[in-house]
Amino acid sequence: MKLPISNKEWKHKVNNKMHAYGDTDLQKKEIRINKKKNKKAGKGELIDSIVHEVSHKIHPKMHEKNIRKHTKKQVKRLGKKIKQKYYKLFQ
Repeated sequence: MKLPISNKEWKHKVNNKMHAYGDTDLQKKEIRINKKKNKKAGKGELIDSIVHEVSHKIHPKMHEKNIRKHTKKQVKRLGKKIKQKYYKLFQ
């Protein structure tokens, strides 16, 4: 299954002041990412957080443990072009 890159109804924001790596607000239709925290955590963490939060958007009822497994599989499958598209959402 491919993850959708963008949805015009959803907002994608960077919030470096939040404590979490990322957050999905289903009510506001908003995904927030803490780029600063992800950068400190190491290489690959930012794309992992982005895919993780997008997975929450797609599967709002899926348990956190299953989201983590799903994210790990999806990140391995992503090519450079798709990763760049995800990064552009949070610039």
